[in-house]
Amino acid sequence: MPWSIERIALAVAALVWAAALGVLAARILTGQYAEARGPTVLRTHDGVTETGVVETVTIDGAARRVIQWRTRVGTVTQTVDGPMRLRTIQGDPVVVTGPTSAVVRTVTAPGSTVILPGETVQNTVTEVSTVTETVQSTVTETVTVTAPTP
Repeated sequence: MPWSIERIALAVAALVWAAALGVLAARILTGQYAEARGPTVLRTHDGVTETGVVETVTIDGAARRVIQWRTRVGTVTQTVDGPMRLRTIQGDPVVVTGPTSAVVRTVTAPGSTVILPGETVQNTVTEVSTVTETVQSTVTETVTVTAPTP
């Protein structure tokens, strides 16, 4: 039984439809679990809505979370010190964790519970101070010589 043009076109249309439904289902199911690694987030600053990109960078050997905000005056970098609640462009809430936070998610699967560790970043600060001190002192020495009389 040979394949006709109509059957081939119908099979291709069904495959495209199935792929579109798969992408839509994946987007709906994973939207609430959006992790703050690289999403574009929004904030309102001085009455103006600004967009920013969350990044993890290394500063002085320590990993830090920063947000690169695009503002009217250019790009402004904000270091994340603690958990921040923001929203993505799609409107989904997202929590950006700070440098010493540990994220642990619990996923319940049929039959058992699995715990997946998140990102843990240790924050170590080393401070070195060098002090140079110049001391000027004057020493006066007085010597008294007593000679015996003959």
